[in-house]
Amino acid sequence: MSDESILGRILIIDDEKHNTEIIRDILEDVNYRTVLARSANEAKTIVAVEDFDLVLMDVWMPGQDGMSLLAEWISDGFDTPIVMMSGHAEPIDIVRALKLGAIDFLKKPLHDFLPIVRNILTPQEQPESNQEVSGIDYSLKLKEARNIFERQYLLHHLSLNNNNIATVAEKAGLERTTLYRKLKDLGIDKK
Repeated sequence: MSDESILGRILIIDDEKHNTEIIRDILEDVNYRTVLARSANEAKTIVAVEDFDLVLMDVWMPGQDGMSLLAEWISDGFDTPIVMMSGHAEPIDIVRALKLGAIDFLKKPLHDFLPIVRNILTPQEQPESNQEVSGIDYSLKLKEARNIFERQYLLHHLSLNNNNIATVAEKAGLERTTLYRKLKDLGIDKK
């Protein structure tokens, strides 16, 4: 497989040899490059020297389990997307994995997982916006940043619509009384 034809590099972390070989064969048949790790320690050694586009990781492994490795990597700033896998997962495990930072959770045995992998590894086109939000300091608390955005948004629409509250309320999807309150809270003079 030439480097140009590789669709992505995937690390598969799973102690079940048969399972990982099946996953590897399916992925390599459609031009993904895969590397197998049988334990968390082996995976750590591999990611120290190689970069990947995706990690498929089993939850239950001897030694360090997948959940604790996920938590460790996320807290260390590991930014490769991680998809957890398990044949014995309870809904609470799935929720925990997603809260920890996994981008998806697959139930084993894996069936029809290629579309999920393809979706994760295909760059998504960002929709072009006609105007960027400016003046937001991303170190602010969310509420403060939201207030800056709402202020810019409302001032923009008020300016475009000659300060017509009814029109701006309709565009913003708000009741007029709610819009009046919001304008007052944001310190916008509604001349």
